[in-house]
Amino acid sequence: MITPTYEWQFAPQVEDADFTKIAKKAGLGPEVARLLFERGIQDQESLKKFLEPSLEDLHDPYLLHDMDKAVERIRQAIEEGENILVYGDYDADGMTSASIVKESLEQLGAECRVYLPNRFTDGYGPNASVYKYFIEQEGISLIVTVDNGVAGHEAIELAQSMGVDVIVTDHHSMPETLPDAYAIVHPEHPDANYPFQIFGWLRSGFQAGLCPVRRSSSGIA
Repeated sequence: MITPTYEWQFAPQVEDADFTKIAKKAGLGPEVARLLFERGIQDQESLKKFLEPSLEDLHDPYLLHDMDKAVERIRQAIEEGENILVYGDYDADGMTSASIVKESLEQLGAECRVYLPNRFTDGYGPNASVYKYFIEQEGISLIVTVDNGVAGHEAIELAQSMGVDVIVTDHHSMPETLPDAYAIVHPEHPDANYPFQIFGWLRSGFQAGLCPVRRSSSGIA
């Protein structure tokens, strides 16, 4: 028999009759209403904002560390016809984020490739051999990591030594020493001012892909 390590303490359930009525009008059951109420969504305005999200509700992505630097480098690569490699990850958020960034960049006219590493042959994070192959054989001159990179010292150092900039976008725990990348976009970076630090890479990738698109549509890029 397995002995539990922790004694789980369940938070007391809180119900609000008025909010339950509001949620019911929106087609939500009492269980969902209670869950939302416990998570801070407690009136009609906040419920509407939750059920009908808008891009205008997002925090400014330029509060993320190095986002402006990353966007300018990507813009330069697009204007000069450089070959960009989006280096993703083999898990759900890594694959989905890679597709978001690739589609966003292609909308802006970028020459873009995607590589999703093999868990068993490439390992996790930037792989020096893969970087070298794409630089030498595919003419890649800019690498953008998604859902990995903050621990990829060896591969990033190799790419930079070969004259290829690496933009790291990641959300995993920050190591004590960061790689010498061209830019590091990370919500927990000590120099970041982003108001919400704990989120999956899917959101980071969305923000990274959204910035160049926003600049292009507003005539800045």
